[in-house]
Amino acid sequence: MSVRWISRSRLSMQRLGFCKAVLAFSDMARTAGQMADVLRTRLEERKYDITYDAALAAWLQGLHESGQTNPGLSVSLQKLYVYNHPSQTGWLSRLGFKEYVEFLPQRLALVTDSYEPADMGLVLSRGLMSAEQHEALQSPSATNPLVLECGEQIFFLYNLLAADGDFLLSFCQALVDGYGEGSFDYLDAGCTLPDVIATIVSRFAGAAYTRTDRDQLEKLESTAQRIHREIDQNIEKQGSGSRREQTTIPRMEWLVDVGLARRTASRTWCLTPAGQRMMDLVEAYGAEMSRKYPENVMASVLDSKFFKYASDAYSDRHGGGVGRDEFLPFVSPAYRLLAGVGGYCLLRPLLLCANIMSLRNRQGLYLEYDEATSLLEDIYQSSPEALHYTIDRYNTDYQVRFERKP
Repeated sequence: MSVRWISRSRLSMQRLGFCKAVLAFSDMARTAGQMADVLRTRLEERKYDITYDAALAAWLQGLHESGQTNPGLSVSLQKLYVYNHPSQTGWLSRLGFKEYVEFLPQRLALVTDSYEPADMGLVLSRGLMSAEQHEALQSPSATNPLVLECGEQIFFLYNLLAADGDFLLSFCQALVDGYGEGSFDYLDAGCTLPDVIATIVSRFAGAAYTRTDRDQLEKLESTAQRIHREIDQNIEKQGSGSRREQTTIPRMEWLVDVGLARRTASRTWCLTPAGQRMMDLVEAYGAEMSRKYPENVMASVLDSKFFKYASDAYSDRHGGGVGRDEFLPFVSPAYRLLAGVGGYCLLRPLLLCANIMSLRNRQGLYLEYDEATSLLEDIYQSSPEALHYTIDRYNTDYQVRFERKP
């Protein structure tokens, strides 16, 4: 349950794409302070002279950056790429670098506590980021690393749902129910929050066995009450940020990044066709809620329904599942990228990478985690020389090793 995310006093509203920079510079830092310093130096303090662009110069002056005169134009990498992003928002402020690296990359399980790439981070840095993107984090480029490619959108959506899905799916349902294909602003989206939070509290109240669980639910209820008061008081007209703004704007920016929403004006969005199809996952989530413990429902949906949804929402080529004979060829390209020194690879990251590669290559095939675990056992029973698998040390995933070179 993503109570922690909802009850935080603030969430970073910056672009998901900055996680790529954290991974690209992961060998240069081992603490949050070091990583923040590296990103601040590389992305903001270091300036590059580029060809003069009057519109870019005017935009920079609007951010109170002076000294941009024709024919000279000096700009940081993050400002250049944010300017060329469809939203033109989400840069990291002077203090924002530390806030960002302390929370988002670790909450999405992309890096360890010492900022080394975790298994999911390797999917992004090795499997999805192109060489051009890595180079774009070193010097100005026509490739914008803050704009997520289709495979990266699926990757971040999966990990956002794993970390924040109990809220995010309910939030998307409220937006679809309330606005359909129409536009809405952050105040409109914020008005849905009390009901969304009430739904979450109702779902998880029966599973709040510990004092920590009950404290989290109390924080949720307190958050809903605060948002109610701010709506009644029109606090946004008093010149101060509201809790609904702090809760909705970051998530709307993330929905833009993953292709589920589109910015239509300042702090105004509409859902894309892929965002409308989020209802497929919402319905699966609701069905699972009636059969499983609430805290297990989001993981169950991701394990059984996510790649079918991704295929339908992000691809114009709809295929079928992967059978026993297709399993090894399907996962082998991803395995070659992700396998560690001992040849082992965690199954969930492996499948995420393999499914994205299949969709990117327009193969029209997908394989859900639940189906893959059955195939693993079937293949091992009939051909034990082909692969080996075991439970990981946290008892949450399988480790897989191919015995024959793929």
